[in-house]
Amino acid sequence: MFILNRRNFLQLTAGTAATALAGAHGASAAGVSTADVFTADPAGGLVDSVVIAGEEKMLLIDAQFTVPNAQRLADVLAATGKQLETIFISHYHPDHHLGLAVLMERFPDARPVAHASVQPAIASAAEAMRAGSAGAFPAGMIADSVVIPEMLSGDRLMLEGERLEVLGPMHGDTDVITPVYIPQLDTLVAADMIYNDTHLWTAENTTGERIALWRENLAMLEDLGADTVIPGHRIETTKNDASGFAHMRAYLDAWEAALEQTASADDLKASMIERVGDLPGQFFLDRGVAAAKG
Repeated sequence: MFILNRRNFLQLTAGTAATALAGAHGASAAGVSTADVFTADPAGGLVDSVVIAGEEKMLLIDAQFTVPNAQRLADVLAATGKQLETIFISHYHPDHHLGLAVLMERFPDARPVAHASVQPAIASAAEAMRAGSAGAFPAGMIADSVVIPEMLSGDRLMLEGERLEVLGPMHGDTDVITPVYIPQLDTLVAADMIYNDTHLWTAENTTGERIALWRENLAMLEDLGADTVIPGHRIETTKNDASGFAHMRAYLDAWEAALEQTASADDLKASMIERVGDLPGQFFLDRGVAAAKG
């Protein structure tokens, strides 16, 4: 796998202006110019979708979970007056793709895609995930159908002739995640490699080996040195910057220590709250505790 760092990107994107303001807004009048973040409410898992805009077209990264949040996102997209060309799904977890059914009703000409390492997992699991989620939420909160994204050819996305780099696949809160780096804006869309100011989904990271692999990939992403870092989950007021890496290190340290030092699910949950505080995303903690201690 090609290891990407800041120097590699400068070489790959020589001649491209790379600036990032508070909202990851570039200076060029054409091509990739902005990356704006839409954050779900707590019922929608505090998941981030990222709207990357050019002069006339847009690309969306991740499609939300619940119908109300996907509808609000669709309204935001429509208000831009630009054409939604591509919807990229970063990984197979349902909170990042079940909203596709809502978005495709509003934007039928958009092309939903996922990396070749991700698309088969979505295709095989999406309906079961939808059904399970629908059973856990009030009626109308989860879409009645699923949309399976097409398989992306290669490791890049294009918007108005400009290239966005698909990284990975990497192990994060699940085994296969594909973050996106936007060199024109010096912006990393980290997806669920990074959470900030919330609990983490740790249900798939209950051993030291898996936690260590997540740490290694975080270090590689941090080495990019991106000025803007957009996590997969956060509270809406959280800054999109490198603070996410510190949050991840502290949380994974706490999780690994608590796993080793507690024997029961109740003790593990209490230990985590004592170590990291009563953060949003309680469901993530509960599922991690159940996976680790039964």
